[in-house]
Amino acid sequence: MNEQFILAVDGGATKTVMTIRSSEGRELFSATSTSSNYQAAGIEHVQHVYTGLLRSAAAHLPSLFIDVAVFAISGVDTDQDKKIIEEIIEESIARCPFTFGHVIIENDVEATLKGLGHHDVSLLISGTGAICYSYMNNRIIRAGGWGHRVGDEGSGYWIGKHIAKAIFRAADGRNKPTALTELVLKGHHVNSTDELFNLIYSPDYTNARLASLGSYLQQAVDMDDAVAHKIMLKAVDELVLLAATTLKNAGYANEVHTLFLNGGVLKNNPSIMNGVITQLEQTHPNLTVKLCEEKPIESIFNRGLREINGTLYIN
Repeated sequence: MNEQFILAVDGGATKTVMTIRSSEGRELFSATSTSSNYQAAGIEHVQHVYTGLLRSAAAHLPSLFIDVAVFAISGVDTDQDKKIIEEIIEESIARCPFTFGHVIIENDVEATLKGLGHHDVSLLISGTGAICYSYMNNRIIRAGGWGHRVGDEGSGYWIGKHIAKAIFRAADGRNKPTALTELVLKGHHVNSTDELFNLIYSPDYTNARLASLGSYLQQAVDMDDAVAHKIMLKAVDELVLLAATTLKNAGYANEVHTLFLNGGVLKNNPSIMNGVITQLEQTHPNLTVKLCEEKPIESIFNRGLREINGTLYIN
């Protein structure tokens, strides 16, 4: 049997990871670039990211036939989103020497869910954004993922925005002083809240950079900072609500079920992760909640592998 090849892409709001591997798992190419969420970075930027990654791969590899390409991209939430991304990817593919068989374009969380290899499973992700998917009763149900302008509660961006607001409110005297102020000023190499304000409103300060403020939350919680603790508890409540709503909409009836957690917010904030697990397991006694051990790109590759092997049982 001839060797087959899979191209897998994890296109997030903060970074984009591409890998090309054989169906046996042998890695031929891997690279990381910046955001490929067109809503956050713009269509032109995303076009540049994918064209650049494919051209970089082509420079290191002979011309290949890619049997399955899985483009798992955040921000693919509506038919219009998918149409825009399809046009971007078609243009990028046309500019590289590879030839492609089956090209799959899906929301990044949906593709990751399909690659987990479970018949009934749910996946809650809180990274730059926040979204939850459940697969039950041969249906895929989604909640959240409405973007930073109107949603993504409990996400890195949401937490970062609440941290920034708390810092400026404290500067005004509208809420308690917070350890987050000193942590963020030091981390951003600025000397005052005025300088921080100018930095946040500068043209090159991206959503991903604002989301990165969330990296200071756990440290402030560990310092028993009341403001940070309040933000942490609110993030837990929002993520629990997101997961519980998704399970309810999927028809969950207290049977044995696994909910996986992933994303930088949950991985890097033990207080948030433990709070989510504790609340959900209290309200859903037969639910097992656990952190994904592998990176999303591994599940996305498995999504492509199952397509090749004909073992993808989600419609």
